Amino acid sequence: MLFSKKNFCLFIIILGIFGGMNQCEVIETNSFENTDQEFEPYAGTVKYEKENKTIEANVTANNSSSNVTKVNCLTDKVYEPVEIVNATRLMKLLILEPGPSNRSRNDKEGRLLPGTCVIVLFYARWSIFSSQAAPHFNALPRSFPHIKAVAIDAIKYQNFNAQYGIVGVPTLMLVHNGKPVAKFNDTVYTLESFAKFITHITNLQPNGSLYVTSLDFSGPVSSIPSNETDYCLVLSWIFIAICALYFTSQSRWWQQFVELIQNTWRESNAQHEHAD
Repeated sequence: MLFSKKNFCLFIIILGIFGGMNQCEVIETNSFENTDQEFEPYAGTVKYEKENKTIEANVTANNSSSNVTKVNCLTDKVYEPVEIVNATRLMKLLILEPGPSNRSRNDKEGRLLPGTCVIVLFYARWSIFSSQAAPHFNALPRSFPHIKAVAIDAIKYQNFNAQYGIVGVPTLMLVHNGKPVAKFNDTVYTLESFAKFITHITNLQPNGSLYVTSLDFSGPVSSIPSNETDYCLVLSWIFIAICALYFTSQSRWWQQFVELIQNTWRESNAQHEHAD
């Protein structure tokens, strides 16, 4: 055999320990069919993929001019507040709309054609960072009423994680005509940083002043992390404990300890019989 039982258990223990350390904010992605959607996260820099050639633009607070291709969002419709969606609903929202944008969706002209823009928040109900970002995301539709804002539980619906490169929560993604065009991955989850991200990609300006109200903290995306039991993590620790017990029982010092206990027990019984 290529790996012994001991080596296999040791590998699982190491994997479980490091997996537990990153359990708070990093989510596990499943293997799905790879797509041609490649884009870099937004963290002061935005990158667009265009026929395997990356166009990069530095984003600063004082520099509004850049040479990146902006996306043209339709502004003829006003959307409701944030909608928490399931996998089926999100798929319907991300389906490409018919028209010339589909034929040239990888070209520069495809971004310039008018299309529906959707801002998607991938979050987890137990995540502290998701809860901190929640009220600011709930306030986005007031500032950008022409962009559909939806949120989906990335832990409950994991079939989008690998497909759209979601490796942590919260993750904010902008979709134009059904195609992801940019991902927000900054460390500051505020309404101002969200608005700067959207404005840089779409050239849309916030509608009025940027503010967060007390109602934004109440929903739709909850600002209070939930206490949920991660059964996969529990099973992982149980397996680790079993492997640790197995290693311990096979070690030399454990066998010496057992022999010491047995010898002490025999001597105690022998002394007791001699006294009788």
